[in-house]
Amino acid sequence: MKKIAKQLAALALAALTLVVPAGAVTQDGQSETWFDGVWALIDTLGLKAENDPYVLQNYINKYLEEHPEEMYNVLNDILSLLDTHSMYLSSEEYSQGFSTVEGFVGIGVGMQQTVGGVQIAEVMRFSSAEEAGLAIGDIIIAVDGTDTSAMTNTEVAELLRGEEGTTVAVTVRRQGRELTVTCTRRQVNQVYVSNKTMADGVEYIKVSAMGSQNDWTAFSEIWEGLDEKNTRAVILDLRGNGGGVIDVALKMANVMTEEPNVYLAGTRWREDMGGLETYYSTGGGLPLNRIVVLVDGGTASAAELLAGSLQDTGAAMLLGETTYGKGQGQFHIDLINGDKLVITTLELELPEQGGYEGVGLKPDLMIENRQVTVNAARLTPLDTTETLRYGDQSDNVYAMTERLALFGLIDEATDTFDGAVLDAVAAFRESYEMAPALYASPDMLLALDEAVQTLDGQTYLLDDQLQTALEICKLAAAEPQRYTPLPDGGWEKN
Repeated sequence: MKKIAKQLAALALAALTLVVPAGAVTQDGQSETWFDGVWALIDTLGLKAENDPYVLQNYINKYLEEHPEEMYNVLNDILSLLDTHSMYLSSEEYSQGFSTVEGFVGIGVGMQQTVGGVQIAEVMRFSSAEEAGLAIGDIIIAVDGTDTSAMTNTEVAELLRGEEGTTVAVTVRRQGRELTVTCTRRQVNQVYVSNKTMADGVEYIKVSAMGSQNDWTAFSEIWEGLDEKNTRAVILDLRGNGGGVIDVALKMANVMTEEPNVYLAGTRWREDMGGLETYYSTGGGLPLNRIVVLVDGGTASAAELLAGSLQDTGAAMLLGETTYGKGQGQFHIDLINGDKLVITTLELELPEQGGYEGVGLKPDLMIENRQVTVNAARLTPLDTTETLRYGDQSDNVYAMTERLALFGLIDEATDTFDGAVLDAVAAFRESYEMAPALYASPDMLLALDEAVQTLDGQTYLLDDQLQTALEICKLAAAEPQRYTPLPDGGWEKN
């Protein structure tokens, strides 16, 4: 089905905020020593434990000597007394709950089984496979000299695995020739940043998570290239972004800020760990006419830090729904048995709003997406054999706009082909990869009617938030550009 027929909304509530991991716990095999090590970390790092050291420790040590299998429940009971975000997790639970930040060790390729052999279907950004020049479509025919032409996906993947820092020689067949490259196995993290141009001068940037420095690298590359596109307005979509690495959020806020020495945010640690740490902008952000940040109930922690910083400093307006409200950060600590201790160590503070834990951020413009149920039988019949042009006024224009309104491309149906209808027609044509045109052709009307028939009886959400942001940014992009691109790739402020 064409993409415009799939306008569905999803809500992700993986609310997390990461700080750099703080080492590992060691133990000598005794249950009380094991617990002593974990509780020492809780006492040393826990935000709420500063004034209540070693609470219940003697009692718990004695209990665990008699019931070592209760370690998991006891630790989580204790951690729940501190705050709602601290927890003790098995390695499996951690992988499920924090998949956006965990990553894996490998060369960074996705593979698929084909009749010609195991083919590379994905080359991950910033991976050693990308650096070595492996490409989508390559057929893997050998790994470290072992013939893989008759192997399965799983068998080839096993050969590619190995310890971090080791190398592997990968031989592929590409367009009839063989090519061997050497890749170093290392930590690979998915990139959660993407972008597209939505209108003249309007760029859409989606940040789904801030899982690693790779996301910052991808974002900075996009941002640094905005001047080459003569971008004048940006839509930053943080909906469903559960957060991630605090440092990544602060770097994004900094690069989007024009003036130097602007107070961006603060992180409040325990007093014995430094107290309040503040962050100020270096300045030099591209002078755009408008930045609109999309947020919802799934926008959490580090994503809220970025959105709130831009809102409080006046760099951007927030549009959407109240955010999740996770304003505390955690250390994610590796334990000797492979489990994880996630412990709250700091609170996040915004320049004007202060802390937002349990409260969230209120958008400047509150908009909820609409739920729509398609009933094709109730629509005005659409004649798909004629061409509708700007200025036309007819029942068929009304029938067309009824359908365009179902996709959120226009606010309401009308019988007059005006400028708003023209924009809606252009958006539909673009989504169906049709050539730009200042009219609604029979093939476009047929595709529109078929799209509606495909969705008949279905209920889905219209992305009114994105559409509103787009309209705001189009108006801003129509204003004079505030900078001039230079031949050397830079820009100067007008």
